Amino acid sequence: MLKRAFLASLLAATPLQALTLTEMSDSIEACHLPHAEVDATVDALAAQGWVPVPQGDLAPEIIELLIWPQVAFYATGDTGGEQIKAIVELQRKTVAGFAKKKDIPQSKTRILTRQIGTDVEAALVFWLQPDPAQTNIICRFALSSTSLIGHTAGGFAAPQVVDQSDATATKSFSVTVMNAGHLANQIAAPVNVSGVVETQTSFATGGN
Repeated sequence: MLKRAFLASLLAATPLQALTLTEMSDSIEACHLPHAEVDATVDALAAQGWVPVPQGDLAPEIIELLIWPQVAFYATGDTGGEQIKAIVELQRKTVAGFAKKKDIPQSKTRILTRQIGTDVEAALVFWLQPDPAQTNIICRFALSSTSLIGHTAGGFAAPQVVDQSDATATKSFSVTVMNAGHLANQIAAPVNVSGVVETQTSFATGGN
């Protein structure tokens, strides 16, 4: 099991500047398990305090959390020239759609939240099978300052990636620190996310 001390040592080996990541080691591990069913991943996260959100309309405050893993994905890559406010507006619609998305054999999505201290955090879980011989699990976490403390002068720091691949699966996680105050000024709305963590797992079909 990936304990907090081991996670800290992994982070120390990367160029993460003034960053503290807590309460996430077991959640990262839960998303790295090669489960053949999405609900097995949800159950593993539930054991770490994450609560599944029923399918349907999402509460606005949950949407405002879950947009940031999506926005960070685009904002730290090629935005196609779009401004951050436009990306945020688009992702509000995208995230709301995730909560109503029907499962198909090749793609399943789940949303979870957890209370940690006085803060609420949220997660998106994507279970994908683009090929019958391959399964991918992606978890995107919107974290509060209780779980992730860091600093960046701009809106987003460059994502820092830790590879944890082994004989069972290709595994990695990335940490992207956000400057909530800077982003709040850009979009003229409160931002209650300190940063995002994304896990990626890929394995041959026939895992746990």
